[in-house]
Amino acid sequence: MPDLSDTDIRLEFVFEDNIVINGTINRIYAPLVVEEIKSRLPLEGRAALVRDEMQITLGISKGNAKPTNDVKKGDIAYVPLGDSLCIYLEDMRTYSQVNILGKITIDGEQIGQLKKVRRGSLVEIRAI
Repeated sequence: MPDLSDTDIRLEFVFEDNIVINGTINRIYAPLVVEEIKSRLPLEGRAALVRDEMQITLGISKGNAKPTNDVKKGDIAYVPLGDSLCIYLEDMRTYSQVNILGKITIDGEQIGQLKKVRRGSLVEIRAI
């Protein structure tokens, strides 16, 4: 695992189906969004796999910081349009603009586990 800077926040996503995924978000990418997420940890939301993105509702209502439509497999991004955090399972171009916040810190095989998560399952996001 790469060395973490003091702007990194390590997260654990614990899905109802006993699937646990770790990731890191960084304040540098979108300071206001990351600080809002950090201040509300642990967060609980509902998960939904839409296309190749795992969407987790947040309820923080933030806007765009450094918007993009291009994401890579393993990216963690905030989607203002749906007020959700997304984990991308494939490289893609998104329909609406997103703010990339960080990356999943596991290999691609494990990211595939997210395809087994039932729509509407609870997920807890907590700092580790």
